[in-house]
Formats: sequence, C-alpha cells, structure tokens
Amino acid sequence: MRKSLIKEDVLREISKGKVVSGGLIASKLGVSRTAVWKTVNSLRAEGFFISGENGGYMLSPYNTRICGAQAEFAVETKNLVFKEVSASTNEDAKALAETGAEEFTTVFAKKQTGGKGRLSRSFFSPEGGLYFSVVLRPALSAESTVKITTAAAVSMAKAIEKVAQLRPKIKWVNDIYISGKKVCGILTEGAFDAENGHLKYAVLGVGVNVAMPKDGFPEEISDKAGALYSSSTPPALVYFALINEFLREFKNYYADIENMPHIAEYRVRSFLDGKTVSYHKDGKSHTAKVIGIGDNAELIVEENGKKTLLSSGEVSLTDYE
Repeated sequence: MRKSLIKEDVLREISKGKVVSGGLIASKLGVSRTAVWKTVNSLRAEGFFISGENGGYMLSPYNTRICGAQAEFAVETKNLVFKEVSASTNEDAKALAETGAEEFTTVFAKKQTGGKGRLSRSFFSPEGGLYFSVVLRPALSAESTVKITTAAAVSMAKAIEKVAQLRPKIKWVNDIYISGKKVCGILTEGAFDAENGHLKYAVLGVGVNVAMPKDGFPEEISDKAGALYSSSTPPALVYFALINEFLREFKNYYADIENMPHIAEYRVRSFLDGKTVSYHKDGKSHTAKVIGIGDNAELIVEENGKKTLLSSGEVSLTDYE
C-alpha cells in the first residue's frame, strides 16, 4: 500500500507552499530518504516542477501539472473534491447534493468527457480548461435560478479580469466573451420541491477555456471559441486563483442573491448592447436590436419601435464586431 501511495503522499507534503526537507518527509511517511529522492525524481520526469535546495523540496509556483494534493491546499474552500477526469462535474455535484453535501462543496476536474451546456448541448472540455461545480442550497423559487447564473457570470468575469488582466464581456445570459470569442460557459441546474416549487438544491457549473487545447478547438467551434492564454501550459496556480477569486466574488453576491446586488455590474459588462440579434418567440422568428438589461436580468430588445423583455431562451447575433 505504501508504494502505491508514496507519490501522492510526497506531492501532498511538498504542495504546502514552503520547502520541506527530504528527511522530514521520509520520517512522516515512514520511508527512507532515498525513497523520497527517487519519488521526487519520478515526479519531475512526469512533468512536475519541483524546486530543491539544501536537501528540501517544494512544488514550484510555476508548476503546470494540476494535481489533487496541490489543489487541496491552494483552493480556498473546505469541501473540495478533485478528479483527474469527470464525465460531468455537475452530475458529480448533484450526486453529492443528494447525499447531503454541504453548501459550497466544490467538484473540480482537469477534464470532462461529457460536459454539458444549455439546451442539452455538449460542452467541449479537454485538459487545459477549468471545470468546476458548486453545490448551493438557496431559498429561491424555480424561476429564480437566473439570479444564480447571472451572479456567477459577473463573478467569473471579475475573476478573469483580476487573474488574467483581461476585460471580459457577458453574452446574455450565461456566456463570457473576450475579443469576440467565447471563453466561458455557465450552467445552473436544480432539484425542486414539488410541494412549494422552491429549490431543494442547485448546482452551479462553470467551464473556462484557460489554455488553448493542444490540438486546437474542434472545427465546428474554432471560429467562436477562445482561451485566456495562448499557451497550452499556464501555471497550475492560475487555475486555483481563478476558482478562489470566483468564490470570493460569488459568495458576496450570493449572501443577498434575492435582491440581485450584481445586476449593475452585469449591465456594464453586457456584450450584446447595441447589437442586432435573432430569436424565436411564440413560434415566430424575430430580429431586434438589444437596448439593455432589465432589473431581473431580462434582455430588452426593440423591434419596429416596440420593446420586448426576454426572460429566457436563446439569441443569436446577426451582426458581429
């Protein structure tokens, strides 16, 4: 058992942000210093950046290999579930919620094989992206999940701005764009109490294209998708910083979510203002100009001098900057 666990154990010891001596690691794990030295070299061969000085080791801040041990110490939430690969972090989080997981339990994966977007679409989720889902237990009605989604959009836009020094925009209702390309999608799903129509729990899923995929984006989305970094290997701490900044911002908004304290920021960051969009309503196709965001995050459009508030659905750009 010790041999199979030693890599994970050593990673955990050197991921705490300070240099730890090989002797101390060996003593704590009940192995020889030679075993620790060999394990460190093996981890380096796998691509982990491990600095060493005076017989001590530390996982470098510039390490590009995301691992659960480092995430455990770097992500500032008390209930973190890390997965190398997940079919869907939202599905994982829902399963945890059903068994009583605490609010803000977070599932974080390096890759998804069955990532989901709105309207049952698939969400391309290769390694290099940031994929996480958060368990929430808000006192909200079924119709109010848009408050969670829009607060999350503002929170991630602000996190990207702080960590990556970029200026994101929000495409109603749940996508984040940079330089005209989508870099983030957000999906809120809930389980409802049939008696009162309120949420039993909600799961907030976030997917961010942090790095360009090694083989590029699939052809069908290559002209629409973008990433925060052109490099395919940004430091792992970038991912942890994005989650931490997101959670800080989102928790502030979530504390008063019913009153939508984020709506002013959502308006300021609207990607669609002044643009012409198409949409379907009541079985008809419409083309209209976007003139703003309503108090409850409705999209306000104008067609032939008539204003309409869209509270749900999908809009497509007919002009593009």
